[in-house]
Amino acid sequence: MAEPVLPRHADPALDQAGLRAAQLLERILDELVDERARARFLPYRAWTTQLRDAHGAALRKGVVAVRAALGPGDGLADIASGEAVIELREALDEILRILNRREALRGRVGSRDGA
Repeated sequence: MAEPVLPRHADPALDQAGLRAAQLLERILDELVDERARARFLPYRAWTTQLRDAHGAALRKGVVAVRAALGPGDGLADIASGEAVIELREALDEILRILNRREALRGRVGSRDGA
């Protein structure tokens, strides 16, 4: 039987990392001055809720989507403050590290139980 996935708020490190990423993304979006950029990245406002509240696969999906928006050439990194983008990238990476660690530990416990 599969181990239940804990809600993200049960892990204070994950909760803080998600909250930090949501705040940084909101700050970046709020600081956009070009109307075309604001309109283009308006859908990313919804990802702030995902970063703040989601867990498991939904949280990972949000992190990956926002991380992709930071790419060079046509992303937030090209029009937003470099420092804020670096902080957001680090916060997103921290979420992924925590999620990966949780999955690895869950897999290790599951393999012991099945042996």
